[in-house]
Amino acid sequence: MKKIITLTICLLGIVQFNLSQYYYIPASTPGNPGGLNTDNEYPSGSGLPAGWSVILGPSNSSPTWSTVENIGFPFNFNGNSVTQYKVSSTGVLTFSTGVSNVPSPTNAALPDPGIPDNSIMVWGLQGTGSNDNIVTKTFGTAGGRQHWVFFSSYTAGSWSYWSIVMEEGTDNIYIVDQRHSTAANPQITAGIQIDGSTATMVAGSPTLSNVAGADATPADNHYYEFIYGSQNATDMAGVSVTTFPYLILGNAPFTISGEVTNYGSSSVTDFDINYAIDGGTTVTENITGVNLNTYDNHTFDHSTLWTPTASGSYSVAIWASNINGSSDMDLNNDTAYATLNVFDNFVQRIPMLEVFTSSTCPPCVQGNINLKNVLSNYSQTDYTLIKYQMSWPGSGDPYYTQEAGDRRTFYGVNSVPRLEIDGGYDGNPSGFTTQEFDESAGIPSFSTISANYSVYHDQGQNSVVDMNVTIDPIEDFNSNDLTLFVAIIEYATYNNTGSNGETEFLHVMKKMIPSSSGTAIPALQAGVQESFNFSYNFQGQYTLPVDANSPINHMNSHSVEDFDNLGVVVWVQDVNTKEVLQSTTASIVANVEENIAASRLMIFPNPSSEDYTNLVIESSERGMFEIMIINTLGEIVLMDNVSVSKNLTQYQLDNSKLSNGMYNVIIQTPSIQSSKKLQILR
Repeated sequence: MKKIITLTICLLGIVQFNLSQYYYIPASTPGNPGGLNTDNEYPSGSGLPAGWSVILGPSNSSPTWSTVENIGFPFNFNGNSVTQYKVSSTGVLTFSTGVSNVPSPTNAALPDPGIPDNSIMVWGLQGTGSNDNIVTKTFGTAGGRQHWVFFSSYTAGSWSYWSIVMEEGTDNIYIVDQRHSTAANPQITAGIQIDGSTATMVAGSPTLSNVAGADATPADNHYYEFIYGSQNATDMAGVSVTTFPYLILGNAPFTISGEVTNYGSSSVTDFDINYAIDGGTTVTENITGVNLNTYDNHTFDHSTLWTPTASGSYSVAIWASNINGSSDMDLNNDTAYATLNVFDNFVQRIPMLEVFTSSTCPPCVQGNINLKNVLSNYSQTDYTLIKYQMSWPGSGDPYYTQEAGDRRTFYGVNSVPRLEIDGGYDGNPSGFTTQEFDESAGIPSFSTISANYSVYHDQGQNSVVDMNVTIDPIEDFNSNDLTLFVAIIEYATYNNTGSNGETEFLHVMKKMIPSSSGTAIPALQAGVQESFNFSYNFQGQYTLPVDANSPINHMNSHSVEDFDNLGVVVWVQDVNTKEVLQSTTASIVANVEENIAASRLMIFPNPSSEDYTNLVIESSERGMFEIMIINTLGEIVLMDNVSVSKNLTQYQLDNSKLSNGMYNVIIQTPSIQSSKKLQILR
């Protein structure tokens, strides 16, 4: 009889587990755990990168199990070795592979009798749609691999992407919140059930909603890390040092600021917050009167200021101790570090404004309007501006490019409109203010950038932009993460199509040079000039893509509407801290079009917020040219004459009395005429 019972257990495939438990820690920064999986999140067969295997297909009108799958590396669940699992179309992965009953799509709190023992879940999803697949893929190398079970485009009101991840070596389990339609409304039970009496679930379950947005990259992902064992009662971890990393010695003393979090199971009412510079004396402040529950964060400005004695780079460490009068039970996660750079000299900062927007985004209209209104208070030389058209909402903007998507990933942007300033300010441009601009411009910089460019194009398919950039550091920068970014923009475009009512888009990024990765530059030394030369040839003919799903292929086409309206923006950025050290808008040297018999007119800046705008007249004809400015009613609002005696003649147009709006600028002689549109924006 004993042998028969043993055989029955083996046939059922039920694994016996010791009673124990898991606890979880939510990620403090966006992305995927460990960074091993960098794949974009698309439906299987419709953009999902290669290497994923389907283990359960779509259109499951009734709950069903997948085939039994192998993990592929040694893994322990609840302290016991497991090798196989199966997954339900309702979001439950179980190591009890012999069970037959499939959990209902109606999720509940854990533990629940409808869930098999020894299961991990994002319970509440449904695989009913035609794109709903469960797919798997293993990332990494032996000893530290991750096996991903990916609910690709699963249904939660609309499409929703989640994953369950098993990690070799640590035996950690991750539940990853990845991507969601704006119409999705996931109500998820995320957690682990050992048996009918022992379970751990993420706070918010069984109505856990998504944190990640619609971004198809891992940039906005959020995950929960499940760790085998009992959670420490007392455990505080350092999250980050938030003191600005570039400081002026003459402005000392400085406040050391940072963020810590409570990873312990007990709430925290008092603790010490500490910092040390270059491993020196610990500076301590006692914090009382707080009530930090598990996973609550605490930001601080230390009451003891720091006064460096000389310029240079300093390492600062921050950590918590004496938590509720007790010692921290996990010292491995205590400390956050940063490098603070202190300088003697500084120059005026030109803020770098990067805007993420789309012609399919109704709120983006107000974001663009407000930003334009704020910037009208400043000269165009006071800031650097670039706009990245995005791939959502809906089908996205036709001027979206993968390079724009790369910048989105770099910042982890998951909503539009979005404004990033110097890698530090992150917010909606609809609420941006002159005070916030002044605060950004008031942060000192320690280098200057000068740049110029020329445009050469003919009636064929040659359209070349040559660029020269010079960086002049006035202080040493010892960072090895500095990158020079160069981007060609079009000051104004009108062919863009979308659903938000906008017909004009300004400062649109057309191409990053040489790519969105920029150019790595060496650590900067005071007085040592760094110079760079770039050239880019726009290939093929102008193309207006249908939408963001078929972006411009720079190998054979471009989206430049008017080569006379190009600009170049330049900035130096620490790609680790994301701080922009300095930026500039390049000056045009020449804009030459070959094989054109008539005279040619070039205007910059355009749009213009200045009292004066530069006109460049290119002509083989000599003599007196008449200049006329005509408004949208056809009325001549300004007339003048200029003597043309060389191939390129520059004329400064006084437009101080022109109202905001669009004008037609005409140059003419008895034999020739050339015209160009000018927009005044103040």
